[in-house]
Amino acid sequence: MSVSVIDHLLEHVTARPHTRAAETRAVRVGPFWTVVHTSLGAGMASTMTTEAHPHQRLPVADAGHLHRRSPIELTHLLRSPSPTEAAVGLATINALIGFPKGELTTEKAVDILLGKGCGKTVAMIGRFPFTESLRPVCDRLMVFERGRTKTQGDYTAEELPHMLPSAEIVAITATTLLNGTLGDVLQHVAPDAWTMMLGPSTPMAPCLFEHGFDALCGTVIDDVKAVLAAVTQGAVTKQIDGVRRLCLWRGPVAG
Repeated sequence: MSVSVIDHLLEHVTARPHTRAAETRAVRVGPFWTVVHTSLGAGMASTMTTEAHPHQRLPVADAGHLHRRSPIELTHLLRSPSPTEAAVGLATINALIGFPKGELTTEKAVDILLGKGCGKTVAMIGRFPFTESLRPVCDRLMVFERGRTKTQGDYTAEELPHMLPSAEIVAITATTLLNGTLGDVLQHVAPDAWTMMLGPSTPMAPCLFEHGFDALCGTVIDDVKAVLAAVTQGAVTKQIDGVRRLCLWRGPVAG
């Protein structure tokens, strides 16, 4: 593809006239989740605490002053080589996107995958708590996971180019936007594979459909105060109240 996903996301968000007038109200980088609150809304992204940072580079170069930057400035942190800064950029993008417009459902990602993946070869880029519940219904389940937390039986990034093209259903964690691996993953997805991005970090941006995604399963923040308090106090996903999980579909929802 001629335009990278990150470039397309930034263009999609920053091209809107009203986003240029938006103001930053709060930036919170918790141990598990990052939240950015703007005058247009709030968004969240996974805090990549397990990534190593190069020596002599600060995880967040302007820590303590990010709230003084405009949302447009913060979005460009998604390009940062620091995953912690990239999380601030992605959370800001999610804040500026606002409530998604299009074909929406409130289905859980796991339920969609249980239906779509029945009797098929399913690949998951990233391991989720519900991953093993898919194995009994799939013809084959392949899980690709990075880092030292890789579960026994998962596949490595080196195996992905050879195995991913065989998958009929592909579920990709949104954290691939933060660790710089999404472009490499997408180039190995079969053209006719049904593809989903999932996780609270997922940008609910229709421009992602132009990169091969069929559904985006993410999170919308309704109660900003509750979410800011939770992430600051170390909440994990299931402890965060004041959010809604939604799925945005490429076209009319089909079974």
